[in-house]
Amino acid sequence: LLRCLPAHGKLVKALLEVTIWLTVFMCLVGYLIVVADSCKLLLPELPRSMRVGVSGMIVLPLCFMDQQHLAFSSTLSIAANVYVCVLLLSLFASGWRKPAADETDHDCCMLGFGEGNVTMVSALMQAAVVQMCILPMYEEMSQRSPRRFAACMGFSFSFVAVLFVTFCGVAYFVLGPRVSSNVLLDLPPGPFGSFARVAMAVAVIGVYPILLSSMVAPIKHQDGRHSRLATIATFTIVICSAVAASFTSNLGQVNVLSGASQVFVFVALSPGLAGLFLLGQRGIAWKICMVLLIVIGFIVSCAGIFFTDNFVEELQAKCMWNVLRAVD
Repeated sequence: LLRCLPAHGKLVKALLEVTIWLTVFMCLVGYLIVVADSCKLLLPELPRSMRVGVSGMIVLPLCFMDQQHLAFSSTLSIAANVYVCVLLLSLFASGWRKPAADETDHDCCMLGFGEGNVTMVSALMQAAVVQMCILPMYEEMSQRSPRRFAACMGFSFSFVAVLFVTFCGVAYFVLGPRVSSNVLLDLPPGPFGSFARVAMAVAVIGVYPILLSSMVAPIKHQDGRHSRLATIATFTIVICSAVAASFTSNLGQVNVLSGASQVFVFVALSPGLAGLFLLGQRGIAWKICMVLLIVIGFIVSCAGIFFTDNFVEELQAKCMWNVLRAVD
């Protein structure tokens, strides 16, 4: 679409594709980190690099399957997320709380502003931005039509919004401000917590190929669906993401950097340029709004890359409404 811009269309298209590769690659690295962390508690004697390597070997053949054959992975991912949410709700209702690490872990801030809010926006964007997957998903959709696809997206985002709010709110009370960037690590030991880790690991393995498809889609469209170059790219991406996941275990930082990068390109730059040049003649107010969207998106993206921590102490110090956790 952006290639149709009256000026520098090819340059913007290239920038968009590079950003897709970088941000989606970080998502894939995060997925392998989740799998490695989930298996750590179940297989503590297995070296981390080996856990990551085995995960890469499992996802590799799945990356060559059509998305219509990966429908089970989306269903499994939804079921795993719902299960973890229900588990947290049951822990909250039963009164279980993660033991406090220090004094700042006793209170939950219900209203506060600080540098951590920037990190929260970046993390949310990493979870919510799916523009790079839209066209590959629409291409694989059975009996596709814009209206049918829009209905699916509307229902999906409504469900995800409820899931996010419930999950984050309950997890904050149950696990506290010092929650790990991978919430699965803070679940209590036992069969229910172990099942949640295994289910989530299997779910992200199934979703991995769907995200990877957005990286190789331009190659397939240029060289053909069964392009040798696309095959080489798939192998390279899986191997490189496994190597990267072997050297980093900070899931939160990977997600925040990925989300911050996506804010500018997918939330601001792409729709802003489309609104300025591809939607016909518009008034001056419309053009100003599009320019502001691009500028604000750039500022938020830069801030997200700079601020990657939750800044718990600052939030507690500036909090305007604290609620005490019933810590055991």
